[in-house]
Amino acid sequence: MHEVGEPAASAVLLRRAASGDQQAWRELVDRNASVVWGVSRAFAANTADAEDIYQATWLLLAENLGRLREPESLSGWLVTTARRESMRLRRARQRESPVGLDTGDFGPPDHAENPEHKVLRAMASSRLAKSFAQLPQRCQQLLRVLAVAPDASYSQVSQALGVPRGTIGPKKSRCLAELRRRMLAAEVPEEVAG
Repeated sequence: MHEVGEPAASAVLLRRAASGDQQAWRELVDRNASVVWGVSRAFAANTADAEDIYQATWLLLAENLGRLREPESLSGWLVTTARRESMRLRRARQRESPVGLDTGDFGPPDHAENPEHKVLRAMASSRLAKSFAQLPQRCQQLLRVLAVAPDASYSQVSQALGVPRGTIGPKKSRCLAELRRRMLAAEVPEEVAG
């Protein structure tokens, strides 16, 4: 895995963006979007909340472009901000009861598929969602980050989840093995369970 951006380059881009350079802002977003989305998705209950966290994180960066104390640590700042925003949103959501947001459907609709395949895919997805929901919270968060931010380095994943860098690979293997075991226990055909 590779680092999303060089710390010194991030500091230069931050200074340029703070002075109004739109190209620098776009490059900052391009370099760090997968990490921010990964953290947002890992800590959100659904796609709508993840999008809110993602947008709030970028808005906070835009509001604080010239005030970051360590611009070379932008990636860490974004991870921390996204995590804090997710906690803030989670507290706010606990006071609400939204209806219909917890469907677990995070993929785009497939209009080309025939009805039989749609039913079979829905059944497999439902079993996958149930098996995934039975995993420990830390496994769910790790697998979400790795799924939605595959280009993120283990250092960034470590920072996002607050776990030691050296434990990510082994933990990922254990979590995937447990998910596969639960899928097979749910009588999902092995080709679906992977």
